[in-house]
Amino acid sequence: MVTLPSSSTLGEHEPRIIEQVDEPIDDREVLRYLGYPAAVSPDSSLQSIIHQWSKEAGRVATPRAIYIVLPVADKDHRRLRLETKRGIVEFQGAIGEFLGASLRVAAFIATAGPDVVQLADRLTRQEDSLAAMVVNAVGAERAEAAESAVIDQLRERAEPLGLAPTLPYSPGYCGMSLSEQHKLFSLFENENIGVTLSPECLMRPLKSISGLIGLGLADQVEQFGSPCDRCELHGCAMRR
Repeated sequence: MVTLPSSSTLGEHEPRIIEQVDEPIDDREVLRYLGYPAAVSPDSSLQSIIHQWSKEAGRVATPRAIYIVLPVADKDHRRLRLETKRGIVEFQGAIGEFLGASLRVAAFIATAGPDVVQLADRLTRQEDSLAAMVVNAVGAERAEAAESAVIDQLRERAEPLGLAPTLPYSPGYCGMSLSEQHKLFSLFENENIGVTLSPECLMRPLKSISGLIGLGLADQVEQFGSPCDRCELHGCAMRR
């Protein structure tokens, strides 16, 4: 029988906001978003442009995140039911493949902020497509850095309890419908970090990420491994 940690230990049902992300820009991630393979680097002239606009994009980006930890009421291969203050919320998708070891689940929203998107749009209107591409790549990296800040904070709180986080699982990927975004955003009610969701499930600012992160017993999470190891989409850009 598994003894679950107390709700006060993990701060369940209470949204937590990460106001600032101190992690510096990962230049290799920016190059990845620009389409460079891991072992390939741009020539010196392109490096200068990439460095210039990476620095400017980093200056205007305001990465932030919000997350909430909820108990798992029930789960199987195709669904996950979470306990909220307003009752049960059920997510559908390849839940068992990604969050099968979870005792708790953290829903999160992370963003690079609106200014980096506005800068990229302005550069596009000025027909400076290369600079716009770099700024958009930094925006994606900054949103990812905010997501990583959520994982780091969850790991710090979970490790003393013998728990560990799973990989994030986002609507729109790997068997989870994009429409599940509406359920995810509903978990935060009036708490938000400036990210809105359109009826078509488009997040604004565009450089934003949302998803679910499981928390399970560390040995079971390790034994469960990465679902990417069992996935046949070997060319997937989200592969971990």
